Amino acid sequence: MKFEPDVTPASRLDLSRAYTIDLARSLRRLAFKNVRRTNDVVDSEYNSGEWDRVLNQRAWLGRTLEEFLIGQSTAPRLAKVDGRIVRITARDYYRYRIGALSELIAKHAGEATSLLELGAGYGANLFSLSLDRHWTKLRGFDIAPNGIEAGRQIASHFKLDDRVSFDRIDLTDAGDPRFSELAGGTVFTYFCIEQIPYAVESVIENIARAKPARVVNIEPGVDMLNLSQPRDLASRVYIRSMDYQTRLFKLLDTLDAQGRIRVLARERMGFAPTLHNDGLLYAWEPR
Repeated sequence: MKFEPDVTPASRLDLSRAYTIDLARSLRRLAFKNVRRTNDVVDSEYNSGEWDRVLNQRAWLGRTLEEFLIGQSTAPRLAKVDGRIVRITARDYYRYRIGALSELIAKHAGEATSLLELGAGYGANLFSLSLDRHWTKLRGFDIAPNGIEAGRQIASHFKLDDRVSFDRIDLTDAGDPRFSELAGGTVFTYFCIEQIPYAVESVIENIARAKPARVVNIEPGVDMLNLSQPRDLASRVYIRSMDYQTRLFKLLDTLDAQGRIRVLARERMGFAPTLHNDGLLYAWEPR
């Protein structure tokens, strides 16, 4: 059951201040850092950064799985909840997200009760989904050794080895043997392809060639943004400043028009932990 948090609608003053700060930070990145999302940058942020921290801190010890996933922060934030920008504590947002994610994936997964996540990291999404008994098998693939190892340790600690598992895949390598596991399965990505903006075409080709039954891509994009809206403008500038991909959804629409895939659904995400970088969702299947 999805947790219904106690929230306060964001005021105009809250939003005005937040958009101004967000845009300023993004413009500063563009002006001074000029990020180019290469393999080294992604490794530094995730395998040698976030996933290394998760693995070494082992924050799952002494907590329930839900407590680990929602964290301990009670700091207020502006976030998107059920399509509205609200003021909410971090803990309440991430508790709400557990049910919202499962509900969203179930809506687009058809009859599937098992899932494969590409770019799973240490499994935050998979462990969230594991709290819903609807999902019987959850398998995560990533290229980052620290993410994979952390996921395996977490699954073992919570005795979820029979439902949640992890392995390595290189999405840019058409010859990676793990692509064979996608055949006939229901696959999803969640802010994964954003990290490989210069390999979008080859990654989608590799996934489609593996013949999954269905793919759900949840990624940042500019395709549904209305740049006359301050929030969407902030998202667009943020995506540009981080050098995230902007081609995925145009590519999927092109492949659909060519008859190579069939797009089943297109929608904007109803939840996000920040004002920027909204997720867009495309569900599709190879023809």
